[in-house]
Amino acid sequence: DIMRNVIRSLATLAYGDPQRSKYARTQLIAALKILQTGDIDESHLMGSWAGAMGQTQFIPTSYQRYAVDMDGNGRRDIWNSIPDALATSANLLRKNGWQAGKTWGYEVTLPAGKLPAGSKTLAQWQALGVVRANGKPFRNLTDKATLKVPDGRGGPAFLMIRNFSVIKAYNNADKYALAVGLLADEIAGGTGLVQDWQRPFTKLSFEERQELQKRLSEHGYYDGKFDGKIGDGSKAAIMAYQAKVGLTQDGYPSLEVLKWLRKQ
Repeated sequence: DIMRNVIRSLATLAYGDPQRSKYARTQLIAALKILQTGDIDESHLMGSWAGAMGQTQFIPTSYQRYAVDMDGNGRRDIWNSIPDALATSANLLRKNGWQAGKTWGYEVTLPAGKLPAGSKTLAQWQALGVVRANGKPFRNLTDKATLKVPDGRGGPAFLMIRNFSVIKAYNNADKYALAVGLLADEIAGGTGLVQDWQRPFTKLSFEERQELQKRLSEHGYYDGKFDGKIGDGSKAAIMAYQAKVGLTQDGYPSLEVLKWLRKQ
């Protein structure tokens, strides 16, 4: 995303977009107050088109509420200071009720039949036949949890406890909070999902994605890094190759495409 001057962006929204004017005026005043504190100067007050700022992408009012000077230099700099950015994010979680030492939720396996809606303790869910997908016990059976099946019963299912809602205080979207939780688990040494998402193709491992990029490069379709990250360049290369060999041009980094490349 292109970084823009926050004052200019918010002023444009405040007086040029009737649907966002109330939000933008509030944020514009907050941004001007941030300049007044001296934490950052205007030339470095950069953010998105809607005013989300710095490494943490905080709007100005969230910055005022949560920003922390972790590196001790007298400025709360979420643009350039990694300690300040991380501490600011942690402060947001803490002030919104993060429960230290607890997880965000659990991947679970569901029993046959319909399950009741609403929040229940993990003990109650367990009594209904809901168990952890990895076979381990729940850590605290008195925790309240809500069942979510974002991909339907054919995909992974989750019991979300309090910390999941706290992550949503950062960005109020289930998919965002779930991505943060799953990534955090893997960083901590977790093995990832037991039940994968429902996909229209067979998923590749990291090494296979690297091989896919390398083989596409050898055939003249790809000129990027062999980093296993499937971005726009990789997808365009896949589609070009699919068109060449008569496959459906969907751009998926699939085992099916890799097998075709291996034959060449």
